[in-house]
Amino acid sequence: MLEADLGAVNTKTVTANADFWGGLPDEVKGAIEEVAVAYRDHLAELAMERASEAREAYVAGGGTIVKMTEDQRAAWAASLPDIASEWAAGLDEDGKPGSDMLRAYLDKLGAGEGNALRDWTAGLSK
Repeated sequence: MLEADLGAVNTKTVTANADFWGGLPDEVKGAIEEVAVAYRDHLAELAMERASEAREAYVAGGGTIVKMTEDQRAAWAASLPDIASEWAAGLDEDGKPGSDMLRAYLDKLGAGEGNALRDWTAGLSK
């Protein structure tokens, strides 16, 4: 098993149709937003627990985990197409704040425990 630690996309979200959301009282919106964060955090914790258990079972069964070096990880990230800027540009073209969202995400990532292995905003035109 290769331990690359290239990062992951957070798919633990709660969504609502804009018309439905707009019709809710602010008190209900606040309650949903609060519970959505707790839901996201709980699912992330479960995912990490299951991943840890799977890794332990893999090693206990004779598997080997090979960890990439920082240089290998950076080289891999640099070799990837600039999918982040492409994604953002597509949203920008549709009148949505794709570039702003990408920058905000990477700013949050840098403020937390993670860091991007390359500058995914370098290809942005906005």
